[in-house]
Amino acid sequence: MFVLRPLILIPAWAFYSLGAHGHRIPRAFEHSAVIQSAFWCLSGVLASAYVLNQIFDIESDRLNGKGLFLTRHVFRARSMLLIAIVCFAGASLLYSNTHHIQRIPLTAALLLALVYSLPPLRLCARPWFDLASNAIGYGGLAYVIGAGALSNDVMPVVLAAVPWVLLVAGTFLHTTILDVDGDAAAGKHTTTVLIGERRSALLSLGFGAAAFVLTIGPRLHGGHVDRWAAAVTGGSLLVFAWAYFRLAHARALPLAERYAIRARASSYAVQVPTILVAISAAWKDPTFLILVLPLVAFAHVYNHARFGVSYPG
Repeated sequence: MFVLRPLILIPAWAFYSLGAHGHRIPRAFEHSAVIQSAFWCLSGVLASAYVLNQIFDIESDRLNGKGLFLTRHVFRARSMLLIAIVCFAGASLLYSNTHHIQRIPLTAALLLALVYSLPPLRLCARPWFDLASNAIGYGGLAYVIGAGALSNDVMPVVLAAVPWVLLVAGTFLHTTILDVDGDAAAGKHTTTVLIGERRSALLSLGFGAAAFVLTIGPRLHGGHVDRWAAAVTGGSLLVFAWAYFRLAHARALPLAERYAIRARASSYAVQVPTILVAISAAWKDPTFLILVLPLVAFAHVYNHARFGVSYPG
């Protein structure tokens, strides 16, 4: 179960839930089977992608202290590949039960998941493409797939997803800041390896500001503002700003102190937006907590017992 990296699924689940609950129609309960089929179909696609990513990122994961199932020889690559195939097969079985509006973004999610890790394209090791694929996959496609269960009008759904795409882009940059040393040593050319930590943090701040402006923009024209979206993007913007100034200040400090500040600042810049998005999804659908809270607790206990590490952390 934990080799699927389920905690990384939580943001995708949250955006899916926000999309589904952002477009209410009469007798929505009649669509519950469609909502659940697409939910687990998306989960299967992403889980298979995460497993493939661990197989092809084994060297950078070893240097960054990640991917412990392979780097500590719990599983062989052959076993991981079998797990990925099983997840993909499960997602394929559920595909036919989804709404026709959801099938295009679900197919796009599958293709994006494959080219993200697999050569020759391997977008995760290409500057800017790694950023775009994560932002579109998490904040865009997951939201659109969720909304597609209850809406036949795609364009408003796509526009509503734009702030989330920008928010995920800002968050993702800090994950590459955390891994920049191992990625560079392994020859993995991420966006941060290309432009550096400070510029990545500044770009993250720009994405966060744009996401916040778009969420409050309708108010300028007398329209409706999603207060939860504004709170999430506003809170994330503050964290991105704090992380940028911490990283900029750390440039003049000794190497050990700089690394410690980077780890703390970028970790918060990843964790806080994720938590805020999850809280927003849970507020609109409290059953979200029934899935997420036990998963986080079990993941923490498991990783501490199995690997002696604090996770999430």
